[in-house]
Amino acid sequence: MAIVFVLIALLVVAVLVTGNWYVWRRLFRDTTKGPGAVRRAGAAVIVGGWALTVATFVVSRSDAPFRLKQVLAWPGYLWLALALYLLLAVLAGELVRPVLRRILERRARTSQAAEPVPARPEPIPAGQGTGRGPSGPGGPGDATD
Repeated sequence: MAIVFVLIALLVVAVLVTGNWYVWRRLFRDTTKGPGAVRRAGAAVIVGGWALTVATFVVSRSDAPFRLKQVLAWPGYLWLALALYLLLAVLAGELVRPVLRRILERRARTSQAAEPVPARPEPIPAGQGTGRGPSGPGGPGDATD
């Protein structure tokens, strides 16, 4: 029976570690250019959050003072919920990702095939208008009056 408990505990820890690695990879590694402060900060936030959660579980079962339990409880349990929601959001994003990628690639192909549009319209020299307005047909200087 003890072996079954140890195997289940190892399975739970493996799932938690894999899920958190995946969240870190999607949120920090894939969105940054290279190793740096942002990646280290992301790893510290994830590890620190789980350390708070474990501390909350340990302190809540011990004879620690109530004030310590109270101080550790809200960030520990909050991180537990936040980690679950982050994992679910990243997994939901994985379901939508291929569809969005296909749409964006199609949009890029059609915009490349279209004629490039200048960022600012070119000014029209004076006297070469479109033929509409006061000096064009139907205006005050029109010969059809």
